[in-house]
Amino acid sequence: MDITNILIAVGRFALPVLGCAIAGACAFLLLRQRPKGPPGAYLLNAVNRDKLPLTRWENSLGRAKHCDVVLNYDSVSRYHAVIARRKAGWVVIDTGSKLGTRVDGLPIENRAQLRNGQRIAFGMHEFLFCEE
Repeated sequence: MDITNILIAVGRFALPVLGCAIAGACAFLLLRQRPKGPPGAYLLNAVNRDKLPLTRWENSLGRAKHCDVVLNYDSVSRYHAVIARRKAGWVVIDTGSKLGTRVDGLPIENRAQLRNGQRIAFGMHEFLFCEE
């Protein structure tokens, strides 16, 4: 038996098993229970007091039209951050933005827990995080 036949034999077994594992993981993520009701939070622009509702459990923020909350400012990256509701409360996750994300003036490495009334800066623009 040469190496090609061995790879084919392993692939015939491994690929269907891997496909079933991926399908099972996707089904689990789709069927897991989310808390009922709307998320109930918003961002308040510190300059012009615009209210930007966070309508999803995971809200993408950035300049791109595809983001859930579009922040059309030059210092904001296209896909700047994500604000998500977790069991322990709200978190902000920086998604590798160029100018970073700050909470109460301190830059975050990867993610930071949010509390009502905290200031969040995306690039050079500051917002107030508010829970309803």
